[in-house]
Amino acid sequence: MELKAQFSEFLREIRPTDRQKESWKMGASTLRSRLSSDEELSKIVVATFLQGSIRRSTAIRPIGDKRPDVDIVVVTDIDYHATTPQKAMDKFVPFLERHYPGKWRPQGRSFGIELTYVDIDLVITALPTDPASRQAMEKLYRSQSVLTTDTLEEDASWRLNESWKPTPFGSQPLEMEDAPTGNWRPNPLFLPDRDVGNWGRTHPLAQIQWTAAKNRACNGHYVNLVRATKWWRQQNALVVPKYPKGYPLEHMIGHVLKNGTTSVATGFVQALESMRDDWRINAMIEQVPELPDHGVPEHNVLKRLSAEDFKAFHAAITIAAGLSREALDSDDARKSGELWQKLFGTKFPLPGPNGGDRKPGFFTSPSQPAEPKRTDRFA
Repeated sequence: MELKAQFSEFLREIRPTDRQKESWKMGASTLRSRLSSDEELSKIVVATFLQGSIRRSTAIRPIGDKRPDVDIVVVTDIDYHATTPQKAMDKFVPFLERHYPGKWRPQGRSFGIELTYVDIDLVITALPTDPASRQAMEKLYRSQSVLTTDTLEEDASWRLNESWKPTPFGSQPLEMEDAPTGNWRPNPLFLPDRDVGNWGRTHPLAQIQWTAAKNRACNGHYVNLVRATKWWRQQNALVVPKYPKGYPLEHMIGHVLKNGTTSVATGFVQALESMRDDWRINAMIEQVPELPDHGVPEHNVLKRLSAEDFKAFHAAITIAAGLSREALDSDDARKSGELWQKLFGTKFPLPGPNGGDRKPGFFTSPSQPAEPKRTDRFA
């Protein structure tokens, strides 16, 4: 059974809480405000925006004492041809020392900031140096479409379009669409990588735009399927390898999920069965599939996934696919719920004695004829 009511409750339980949302919004807003008012950095910072699983509405609720984490991209006009990655990153050290002493650490391609209520990844990037591309992208990065702090789920009207504006009810005129891809897709940002000493291409806006479009094509179920799969992986950590996780796992789901998904239950079964079937040969010959990044096609999202981990992941997916298919095909609401609970843990509620999905045309005959309510109002 699809058990739509139980899936709705399950998804409520695994989404970040309102308090956690307030925490990351406060941490992000404070950092962005400090950057915009910094005397030195404000001269090179073009814009800052949110990316990552929180922005894409694919984050799950942190468990235990784990804090929510948010990614903030800083778009600069640094000339990456004339500036080494180390020198570019060094420009932000005085700022971090002033505002986050003892709370920040350098990472290969970003800075990590650990606060009591949120973890922040500060990602430094540079605009393309071509004047025409730079001018066009500056305008886009300064638009509300990029600067918004709303997640894709909080405002389903979002489009990657300079004309887009947030609305109280999350609705836009029907003609509002994403800007033509030719206007922005060929112009990625450049990311300093201190570990290898060079700048690489990155396009977080493309990931956000792709996710929003995929979610619409899947009737709003895609982001919830990513959450459900992340939760399944977390609940089955003893049999599922540490990797893939995070964005690579999210990308794998998007790669196999078919458009037109009608429910989380059917989408979950289809996605797992497709991963099992499409990548069976890869697992047999211990070869990791290649999945191009949505914004930078030459980047393989699964590049760092080992063949050993992929094979173990495929084995876990194969078991889960069989279990989820049994849960979906079961006509017994209780049995179906117990099978889903094996996959997702106790956050997935069991249906009550008369629970389960209503059949098409389901109708319960009244126990006695209806009688009009007696009243003296019109006597």
